[in-house]
Amino acid sequence: VPVQLSNNVTEKKMGNISLDPDAVMLGEAVITAEAPPVTVKADTTEYSAAAYPVPEGSMLEDLVKKIPGAEVSDEGKITINGKEIKKIMVDGKEFFSDDPKVSMKNLPANMIEKVKAYDKKSDMARITGIDDGDEEPVLDLTVKKGMKKGWIGNLIAGYGSQDRYEGGVMISRFKDDASLSIIGSANNTNNKGFSEFGDAGQGLGGGNAGSGITTAQSLGINFAKDTKKLQVGGNVQYGHSNNDARRKSSSETFLGETSSFAQSENLSNRNRHDFRVDFRLEWRPDTLTTIIFRPNGSYSQTESSNSSWSKTENNSHSPVNEREAASSSKSHNASFNGSLMAFRRLNSKGRNLSLGARFGYSDSESDSYSDSRTEFFEKDSISDISRYTDRNSDSRNWSVSASYTEPVFKNHFLQLRYEFAHRKQLSQSLVYDSINYYPYPEYIERGYDNDLSTRVENFYDTHTADVSVRGIHPKMMYSVGVGLTPQTSLSETTIGPNYKKNYPEQNVLNWAPSVMFRYMFDKQHVLMFRYRGRSSTPNIEDLQEVIDITDPMNLRYGNPNLKPSFNNNFTLDYRKFVPESMRSYTANLFYTNTLNSVANRMSYDPETGARVYKKENVKMKKRIITYRQKIDSLLANADNISPEQWNAILQEHLTQIV
Repeated sequence: VPVQLSNNVTEKKMGNISLDPDAVMLGEAVITAEAPPVTVKADTTEYSAAAYPVPEGSMLEDLVKKIPGAEVSDEGKITINGKEIKKIMVDGKEFFSDDPKVSMKNLPANMIEKVKAYDKKSDMARITGIDDGDEEPVLDLTVKKGMKKGWIGNLIAGYGSQDRYEGGVMISRFKDDASLSIIGSANNTNNKGFSEFGDAGQGLGGGNAGSGITTAQSLGINFAKDTKKLQVGGNVQYGHSNNDARRKSSSETFLGETSSFAQSENLSNRNRHDFRVDFRLEWRPDTLTTIIFRPNGSYSQTESSNSSWSKTENNSHSPVNEREAASSSKSHNASFNGSLMAFRRLNSKGRNLSLGARFGYSDSESDSYSDSRTEFFEKDSISDISRYTDRNSDSRNWSVSASYTEPVFKNHFLQLRYEFAHRKQLSQSLVYDSINYYPYPEYIERGYDNDLSTRVENFYDTHTADVSVRGIHPKMMYSVGVGLTPQTSLSETTIGPNYKKNYPEQNVLNWAPSVMFRYMFDKQHVLMFRYRGRSSTPNIEDLQEVIDITDPMNLRYGNPNLKPSFNNNFTLDYRKFVPESMRSYTANLFYTNTLNSVANRMSYDPETGARVYKKENVKMKKRIITYRQKIDSLLANADNISPEQWNAILQEHLTQIV
């Protein structure tokens, strides 16, 4: 029935109207297309896993090795387009903290849909939007939707010749808002994945004997959970490793026109247990406030033993010294660190405030025994040394900081930051020889060798003030800043050869300029330049006159006259992706130099074969100019100098230059 409405009749009741259902069955529609291998979006490069097929059962490591511009070393180091990957994430969530080898060795490649490579910004830069230059290259893995419907896992086991074995298991559940992974492994094949996490920073080897063979077991749990206001995550790891190593070597050390030749054999064993916990919490009580808490702790226990033989010969291959030594030690290390940051956006134009606090504690203790017998052929003498060394160190630090960002004019922001940090370090090494050592507490304090023992306390108070201006435009972003860091340091020596020597309180002013420029021709064509300058004071230990003289064959001395160093870092990064041809171009240029760098200057005693190392600032250009002036002055009197004298003079100056 037709219904008409007009200005006079604006509505009309029609009663109930019934509609009969009807349906049309659509045929199946299948859309197929080749997955683009690479997609560039601003500073993120996405690699499609489907474009790089790997054999069934492959791990993430096999997939990454196929990605253009990616390299994976034998030690597990990952680089993408020249940048070392420090962390691997899964769906934007951290996966086993800072150990990318866990993901590389244990995540199945068939669960990955995309691999994203980008520079992960710090928490402050991510929340405030103001780049603070603190970023790290990461790989972010996107899990296939079909892999988020239940549990996934893999089991690997193998056995080979010489009783070599390897086994590993991983069970995981990935969802959009949560994840849980359990990983375990055992091997005696030097697997450099998760099983040796406890040796990170220590090297896989057993000291002077090299890398050797490591038997290891490990277990780890990683978890993450996201809600509207809360993100929590972390991991718990345990690892055990037992390393046996042997090494035999021959070497030649060039000493001007002469050489020193050495032969050595080493055997070592190290047995180590590690336990580590990392936790992270991000809470957003409202849309303007974010609070981040990141605590972590670790504990390790190590037993090691080492035996060695060495022989040194002079330039004519006559024996200079021969040495046999053995040592054993027990140690444990514990640490606990954390940070608490609070961010508050004050308006929608970029004004924000952040407050932060950090704390850290570490404790290390070790007991070691060593015996050595050295025969000096030139001096016709023998040195027998038997020692017990009790070492312990303690470090405590804390800091508080505040940062404020203000929009100053169109597209520009001013950021001010201040931090105060306090650090206290205690390092003690009590050395007892076979004569004055008694294994009873009442004798410990009076029995040590004062010339070989040390007890040093270092104190640092550091103020840091930064100011920077950042401009943000549709295609261009840039920032210029400078930081000033007044530092007060004090060293107190109560035991050892440096005792009662005058080391006054030091007050220095370091500064750190920074420049960053990024231009986006489009979202897939980017050019970035960054410069960072850093001024640093010498380590207080390097300023001590005596650093370590416990080993008569390797004596180490500091230098109270060391000057601050300044480090310059330049980075130029160019990326272009052409979607039509699926072709990408990447170019990176890095340049670093250090002014007044601190290095060891070595001198060699031809009678004993001993080496003496002393800390010095490197001023190569100035030193060459100085000796060139001396040689020029000698040339003026060349008629009065014999060829033999010339050889001796040139050898002296060239040796000092090198």
